[in-house]
This record gives sequence, C-alpha cells and structure tokens, in this order.
Amino acid sequence: MSEVATPADPYRLDKNVVPERYDVVLTPDLDAATFSGFVAITVAVAEPTDTIVLNAIELDIRSATIGGAPVQWSLDEATERLTLVAAEPVPAGPATIDIAFDGILNDKLRGFYRSTFVDGDGDERVIATTQMQATDCRRAFPCWDEPEFKAVFGITLIVDPDLFAVSNGPEVERSAVQDGPDAGKVKIRFADTMVMSTYLVAFVVGPLEATDPVDVDGVPLRVVHVPGKAHLTGFGLQIGAFALRWFQEYYGVPYPSDKVDLLALPDFAAGAMENLGCITFRESVLLVDPDTATHSEQETVADVVAHELAHMWFGDLVTMRWWNGIWLNEAFATFMEIAACDAFRPEWKRWTTFGLERSMAFETDSLTSTRPVEFEVKSPADADGMFDVLTYQKGGALLRMLEQYLGAETFRAGVAHYLRIHSYGNTETGDLWDAIESQSDKPVRELMDSWIWQPGYPLVSARLDGADLVLTQQRFAFGESLDDSSVANTWLIPVNVRTGSSSQWVLLDAESTRVTLDDPAAPIVVNAGGHGFYRVAYSDELLGRLAGRALAELDTLERYNLVDDAWSSVVAGRLAAADFLRFVEGFADERDAAVWQAILVGLRGTGRLLGDDDFGRYQARVAALLRPVVADLGDPVDGESDLVGKLRGSLVAALAILGGDADTIARARAIYDASTTDPAGVDPELVAAATSVVAASGGIDDYERLLDGFKNAATPQDSLRHLYALAEFDDEELVLRTCELCMSGEVKTQNAPFVLRFCIANRRHGAAAWRFVRQHWGDANAAFPNNTIVRMVDSVKLLTEETVVADVQSFFAEHPIPQGAKTLDQILERQRVNAALRARESAALAAEL
Repeated sequence: MSEVATPADPYRLDKNVVPERYDVVLTPDLDAATFSGFVAITVAVAEPTDTIVLNAIELDIRSATIGGAPVQWSLDEATERLTLVAAEPVPAGPATIDIAFDGILNDKLRGFYRSTFVDGDGDERVIATTQMQATDCRRAFPCWDEPEFKAVFGITLIVDPDLFAVSNGPEVERSAVQDGPDAGKVKIRFADTMVMSTYLVAFVVGPLEATDPVDVDGVPLRVVHVPGKAHLTGFGLQIGAFALRWFQEYYGVPYPSDKVDLLALPDFAAGAMENLGCITFRESVLLVDPDTATHSEQETVADVVAHELAHMWFGDLVTMRWWNGIWLNEAFATFMEIAACDAFRPEWKRWTTFGLERSMAFETDSLTSTRPVEFEVKSPADADGMFDVLTYQKGGALLRMLEQYLGAETFRAGVAHYLRIHSYGNTETGDLWDAIESQSDKPVRELMDSWIWQPGYPLVSARLDGADLVLTQQRFAFGESLDDSSVANTWLIPVNVRTGSSSQWVLLDAESTRVTLDDPAAPIVVNAGGHGFYRVAYSDELLGRLAGRALAELDTLERYNLVDDAWSSVVAGRLAAADFLRFVEGFADERDAAVWQAILVGLRGTGRLLGDDDFGRYQARVAALLRPVVADLGDPVDGESDLVGKLRGSLVAALAILGGDADTIARARAIYDASTTDPAGVDPELVAAATSVVAASGGIDDYERLLDGFKNAATPQDSLRHLYALAEFDDEELVLRTCELCMSGEVKTQNAPFVLRFCIANRRHGAAAWRFVRQHWGDANAAFPNNTIVRMVDSVKLLTEETVVADVQSFFAEHPIPQGAKTLDQILERQRVNAALRARESAALAAEL
C-alpha cells in the first residue's frame, strides 16, 4: 500500500472532497464480538484529485473502490485516517466510494461496542450498541468524522431474527436473507436521516423490548429496555412526552425527525447521548420506580431525558462547526432541561435547585487553572476535555443570566430565530448571540463575549456612599495567587439590584459604578433573584441589614447564595471557618432544602479541617444545630411536597453521620431494616439516608447486607445506592474490599471509577483508597472508559495530609491524563488550596470548639 505524508493538521480533514450521503450495511456477530460492514459514500469533489482522506480506526479494510475502480489504501492509526489513492484523478463533481471492512465490538463503551446483562435465567446476554461522540463513528465505519461534514445516513442492519434492532430512523423494510453466509438472518433497513453529523449516528442490536409507542402530536415515542424492566418505563415516557411537546412550542420549530426511541442500556460511559431519534441512556437515568425513588433520583431522570430531547434541535438540527463549540450545545441543553423540568414539575423549583449545580462551576472557576468557557480545540483529546462543569453548569448559568436580563420572551424569540435561519447547518457561537441581539435592544454579543472568552468570574462588592450604592468588580479566586497577565479585564455584568420592594437592572461595565437608590435605608439585595454568575461581597452595614426578619423575606436562591458565598469566602481566606460556623447557626429556622444543601456543603467542608481528636466536639456542635430541625420536620405525611421529604432525608443523614447522633443512627437502622421487607412501605428519602447511615456506622455484617442489596436490587437506583454506600464504611479493610470489588469485574466499568472516587473521598480512609488506585493505575486505565479516568481521581482534592498531597502531586507529574489534562490540573490545584485551607484554619477552628 502507498504511504501518504501526514498533513500539517493531523485532526482536520481537507474540504476538497465532502460527503453527501452514506449507505451503511452492518452485520454484527454478538457472540464473537465482531462485525462486518459495507459503506457506499456519495461525495462531492471540488477539484480533481487522486487522493481522498477520511477517518477510520480499529477497522480491517477488505476492499475499496472509487467509481467502481479499485484503489490503493493505507490506514494510519496515529492520525486515525484512511487514505485512498486512485490510479487516475477523480474528476470534479459527484463520486461514489465503496468500502468493505471488518471490526470489533469493543469493551471500551465507544464506537460500536458490547453491552451485557444477565437475564432472568442467569445467562449473560449481549447487546451491540453505539456511542459516537466525539470522534468514534470512525470505529464503526469509515467516514468524515467531523461535525461540519453533515450528510444523510441510510442504515441497514443484518441480524439474527430473534433480536431487536433500532437506528436513528424508523424501520421501513424487513426481509429474510435467503442465501450466502448471512442466510437465516433478517435484513432491516431504516429510513434515511436528515442531514446530520457523524457523531449523532446510532444503531443498537440485541435481546431488547420496546414499550408501546406514545403518540406525541404525530411523533411516536417509545422506551427500549432489557426484558423484565417494562414496569420501570412509565416515568421516562411521561417526561419524554411532556418535553417533546414543550420544546416544539418553545422553539416554534417542529421536531426534526420521524420518531423518538429512548434506549436504556446496561453499559454506557456517559449519562446519555442525543443521537437523532435514537437517544441512548444509562439505565439509572431512564428507568425508575417513582414509588421507591427519591426526589433527586426522579429529578435526574427528568433532567436527562429533557436535556437529550432539547438537543434534537440545539445540536442535531443546528450543529457547532467544530468541537470548540460543544460548550454551547451542552450549555444550551442544560438551560433547556431546567426550563422544561420547571414547567413539568413547578413544585420542584428547578431553577432554585440549579443553584447547587452552578456552585460546582464556581468551585472550578475560582481556580487559577480554570479555562475560558470556549477555547481552541485541536485534537479529540481536547474535545473530551470540554465535557466538564464549565461547559454544562457555567454555560447553562450564563444563559440563565442572559435570559433574566433580556426577559424570557425576548430570549426565546432570539433562540427561535437562530434555529430557523441555521436549520440543518453548522454555526459558531457568535451566530447565536447575533440572532438573540437581533430580537433585543441589548448588546448581547459584547456582553456574552466578555464571559465566554476569559476565564473566571467576578466578585461584586457592594457598599453605600451617601445615597448611592457603589458596586465594584474584581476576579474572584481561591488561595493560589493570580499572575497579573492572567487577570481578566472587566466583565459586562447584568446586576439586578433590589431596594425594599423595587428593583432595577444595572450593567456593570467598568471596575466600578454608582447606583442612585430611591430608599438607601432599606435592605439592599445585589443579584436579586439570585441568577447572576458572580459572587457578592456586602459591606458590614449592608450585610447587617439582611439579618433577622429581612433574611426570611429573601427568595430561597438569594438565601442560598448568601451561604454559598460565605463558604467560598472561607476557602478563599476571606472568612474564618469559625465565623462561617457561627453564621450558619443563624439559619436554625430555615426550612428550605436548597438553602440547607448549601449549609451542609459548608459543614462537611468545615469538618474536613479537623483531625479525629477535635472532630467529636465538632459533631456535637453540628448535632445541636440539626437536631431541632429534624425533630420539627417529624415523620413523612401524605401530601407533603417532594422538597420537604428531600430536606428530611438530607438532614437525617447529616445528623447521623456528620452529627454522630446515636438516636438518629438507631432510627436509620430501623428504617433500613423495614425497607428490606417492604420497600414501598417506607419513605424513599429516608431509605436512601438510612442506607448511607448503615454503611457509615456499620461493620462486616452490614457490608454483606449492602453488597447483597447492590447485587439484587429491584431498581437501578437502589442498586447504585447500595453500591456507592460500600465506599462509606469507617473501616479501612472494608473500604479496600470495595476497591478490590471495582477491579474484579463484578462492578460494571461505567460505575467502577465513580465508586473508587467515593472511596478516595472517605473521610478517614481515603488515603488508603488512593494508594490502591495508584497501585492499580495501569489496570484501571486499561479497563475503564477513557472519559471516566479523570473523574475517578477527582476526590484526591479532599486528601490534605502533607505527605499524601506530595504523593498525589508527584504521581500525576509522571502519569498525565491526556484526555482530561485541564481537569486534572484543576483537581491538583484544588488539593493544594484545600491543604492550605486546613493548615490555615484547623487550629483556630479547634480552639473555637
């Protein structure tokens, strides 16, 4: 085969030849974990050429022709490219490339891969399924595997007649194969897709079942699942139908395909994937029993289903040109999932609870190693690194801030305009800002460019000067100093200021501005409504006005922000941990779950600052705060809101574990015992809390019970509860046993990295779990999906002993994670920040106790 020089850019294909249509025929052999395939690609040639380059990897090419004439070919594994060289130049105009190939159904949960489950008879069954994002369609068939190269896909699958098969389009033809090596199989052809990118192609084959379709204004919606789980599909169908209708109304654009299948897969590296019409999910984020699931577990299912359906328009119909734009795809879908779920279940107060998710982005964005929301992406590894809290949570929060500033209807009109003018095309980020700006009288592009092209976020300080409110901005950062060259200029900050009962928008576009107040003596709220992506530092005078009765009159998210900002001030060295503890003790009358979530985050972080000798006294202080609240909440009653139940469960677990309360531990154990005999007869929030308490306070017998609960749970959520609880035991041997379990094959590779992360987060035995991961680093990298490796070690940031910090930092100096390099930098910096925090605060906090 001929050798072809590698182009200057090893990751971007030439545009002289572009695809217009793929006709793909695949024959998977589930038992042998292989597949054979054929693809006919209709291309447009701009200028005559004898060389055509496309993407392929892990495929054995059997033959290749252009226009029916055989060509030479070579496969470069390093650049994942297939080069075809014709004997004569291919003329400008249309051409057809035919390629026959063989491949493997891999176990890395990428491309065309194997997923397995054990059926009701105890036999292992195999599913062949796909995950193409970001650059893994090339593992299933040769293609132009970049988002800009949109084309039509015609998929045909040749499968055993007893297997279920599904793809992006609806099935349009089925015929028996009469002769040849595939005799006895069935050939299933699916309808052509719309013009779309390769990363959205999907096909799934296996012993699966589908629910009866739900008609959503002419669009059939089904849930596909393994046998025996049909009873867990109702909630997913409900939110799926609601969201599909709601998005069509919101966007003002019809659903761009013919059907929607939601597929629950036993093995899936991500949460879910927005393949057009064939959306794939982890089982735990689609299949759920509302009678036994917690509020958070149901909310997760609703969020993820809505998120993926939002992508059918924003991402599938209109697609980013290159992977640097993936942040906008995911940020917008995050924004839309919250909006849809807020409409689906208004009582969940979803925009309020999004505050906690936004705080995760604040945590990362407070580091010097943070990144701009959008940045240059060159390689597939760079693209993998985009899937983080800055893309999802910060991006979604910035869109919410923009929507609040412009007004919901103006924002919506801009989005609808964007979708209409760019349907079936590819865009850059600025195209969205221009579309929204065209529907408003605000400087949308200038405003948003100030947020997405520079790292970090501002701290807005507020003080009075006579009758004026003076607002100033500076970049907020945790302990490590900022290099002057990296300090951002000013942001254009839309600040909502409320004075008494009136509010006004101020665009803070300089380092400082003055705001004239109608009533400067009234309580003043900066970031009124709570949706701005910035923290607020009030002067002592202004903060004092928000105490007492004024505090109770704040919106929930505003109170949440006060607590969240206070804890971040502790981490940044602006507030003493002892002062934070006294501050949150002033929230004894608080009864909102979101505010208590912020309080508990801070209390857990404060507890991490203490050694074992002082931790007992800290537990007594925490118990004194929580005990009256738990008593006031009492037992569950019919008709109470989901959020009250969520609060009760959170505080019972915290009082037992963080507060060490013996009576609550005993209560939790009794609840867990009752749940094992009558799962539906016990409040799910209390069962979830009790599972953690049993682990945190338990021994070997409890470990065996929870291990059995993991293996034999009735729902995916209950199985995961038990699995993750195995990391919470206060016994080094049991924690290490959980680590061994993760490497044994008994825990699916999609879950094992996250269990190990919980083990490393164990308060007393996390260092032992880290040493285990360190010793098994090669095995973990070989076994687990690439995108989970950096997530597995995320909790090393909680390990703050000097020797452990040194060990972690030196290990990763020699063991980089290329597909998560920026995220790893952030984890290691946060570990250093946490270590400095503990060194700075532990003695003073111990003295306070």
